[in-house]
Amino acid sequence: MRQLVTVVAAAGTLALCAGAGLAATAGTGHQVASAGGWRANFTFAKTADFQYSKLHLTVVHGSRLVLDQPVRSSLPGVGNRLQPGGIYGRSSLSFRDLNADGSKELLLALYTGGAHCCFLEQVFDFSGAKPRKTEFDFADPGATVKVLGGKVVFVTRDDSFAYEFTDYADSGAPVQLWAYNDGRFTNVTRSHEPAIAKDAAFWWNGYRAQVKRRGDVRGLLAAWAADDALLGRAALAKQTLLRIAAGGALDRGFGSPKGSAYVRALWRFLAVKGYLG
Repeated sequence: MRQLVTVVAAAGTLALCAGAGLAATAGTGHQVASAGGWRANFTFAKTADFQYSKLHLTVVHGSRLVLDQPVRSSLPGVGNRLQPGGIYGRSSLSFRDLNADGSKELLLALYTGGAHCCFLEQVFDFSGAKPRKTEFDFADPGATVKVLGGKVVFVTRDDSFAYEFTDYADSGAPVQLWAYNDGRFTNVTRSHEPAIAKDAAFWWNGYRAQVKRRGDVRGLLAAWAADDALLGRAALAKQTLLRIAAGGALDRGFGSPKGSAYVRALWRFLAVKGYLG
């Protein structure tokens, strides 16, 4: 389940050079991002493989210290169990104008560790009188920031599909797009039909390749059906799945449901998750 927490971030009193000194010692890391007169420093110590401590963030605007605090999460069960979380080769730290208001927000990507969980994004908004931190759990898929249709969005996938109809390796997850504005993340997937259509084609092509290998196609088709439902083609998608079920392709793989029972279970799941609304 997606988790969202917004808090007011308090500025500390430590000198900025304290973080820079930490980065110079063995077993520590230091990442920097800047935009205009803003500069952010993210420091951390690596205590062992995949184990980190002393995560700390400082932000200055010109010569003024705006933020100086340990990096922690307010999301349930996370606390200070965090690692640097930049994915796809990007830094954990970046500035980006997320809502086209002329003021750039600071993004800090974090990871909680574990086999399948979880990538967090913390957004620091400096447009008000005090810095405001909003964090969002993008779960196992993580997120990348892109411009689609002239809007800045976080591109991710719906992690609730994992394990729902098959094993994790054979599961599919439909695309999700989230936008940030005024301390809130909003699901804007339905506003980006080209991205949904591209994703639907991806899962359908995956199904065609998998069915030739006589593999488990239930996870791939679940993601495809979710995309098609968002595009207003739910009824046609259901008819297609029932024809596929009649041919026996939905009887492969471990566990249940299978065949036409799978189609009924999938439609109940899509209704609960809001894909049919």
